[in-house]
Parts: sequence; C-alpha cells; structure tokens
Amino acid sequence: MSDLINRVGKFKIPRDLIRGDNNEDLLKLFAKTIIMRAEYKISKDVIEYTALSPLFRVKEAAETIPEYRVECKNIYSDDENVDIEIIAEEIKQRFNA
Repeated sequence: MSDLINRVGKFKIPRDLIRGDNNEDLLKLFAKTIIMRAEYKISKDVIEYTALSPLFRVKEAAETIPEYRVECKNIYSDDENVDIEIIAEEIKQRFNA
C-alpha cells in the first residue's frame, strides 16, 4: 500500500485492557498498525498511540492527525468465535469560532 504514510491516526487504549488476560484482540489490532508513538496519559489511565494503518483514511497534507475510536468486534459462527473485525471510526473534531 503506497499511501500508507498518509494513513496516520491517533487512538487510545485503556491501560487495564492491555494488562488484562485476553490480549488476542489487541495483537490482531497491532498487526494492522505501525506504531509511530505511544504515550501514557496518567490522568485518564490510557495509552495514546499515533500510528500508520490501512484502517485509517488518507490524511490531507495540511490537516492535523485525525483521532479514531478503535473497536474490536468478534465474529461468531455457530456460537464459536471465528475471527475479529477491527473498526476504526474517525472522531470528528469540533471547532469553536
């Protein structure tokens, strides 16, 4: 994917989720990202990531890095967990004039 360098975004993951027992979903998420920066935000107890990913839209040259809400949804077949779908939904920024 030649435009990956322009598919940059920020997202947050609660620290408790990373420290939990079931990290398989996170491994699948991180397999689809190239982490450029990770910063622990102590006041919110989250890790904020800046990453490149095909999950993100192409960023315009002059715009700031978009923020995303990342969600992992399990896909089931006959009550058995088959796979995971990763959804990256852009959080629209509100500007006050």
